[in-house]
Amino acid sequence: MSDTAGTEIERSTYALETLYEHQDHDFVIDTVPHVIAWLAGRGEPQDQQPFLFQMGVVRPSGAEPRSMELMLGWSTEALERRDIDLLSKIARLRSGRTVDRERITENAAYGLALVAISALMPGRRVITMCKGEAPDFVLDATPGALRGVEVAGRSSGGLSALRAVRVEKSARLNARNDISEVHLSLWCAVPRVSELYQVKP
Repeated sequence: MSDTAGTEIERSTYALETLYEHQDHDFVIDTVPHVIAWLAGRGEPQDQQPFLFQMGVVRPSGAEPRSMELMLGWSTEALERRDIDLLSKIARLRSGRTVDRERITENAAYGLALVAISALMPGRRVITMCKGEAPDFVLDATPGALRGVEVAGRSSGGLSALRAVRVEKSARLNARNDISEVHLSLWCAVPRVSELYQVKP
């Protein structure tokens, strides 16, 4: 696929149900309902799958950023085979009848970060989550040389909102001597844009 200037834009297609093969069951089952409620919550024509995210894959080394499109879809039937309560969880999130209603954006961003890790870092798996400190997802817990992914989501604001988050979080992560590799996985619902930003190395 090409943009109007003729530059090739990579397109990646991902089926949400394959997260159960690529990542830990407990993280996936907790985040998938939020992803679906967040993306498909209004029932408007543009809120039908596949959901397209304009995505930038950015490295701080001066390398040219990669522009790509991430197409996300799912089979409800396949997801229900993994989680028989899926539809009731989604309905409760959409109706607000759950204590998680104010965490939909946060938890959806976690689920989408799992998608990004699986699609763009093939073979890498989240082994744990940090409690109260970055990075959110840990890929390698070697003492003094953590490797992981920090996550953030915004309901609106587009790239300007995500880049403000990037500046704030990058400064904190760069100051950490115990982290040897860390990425930022940033997501916005309106418009649907995302960044995967490599902070270290």
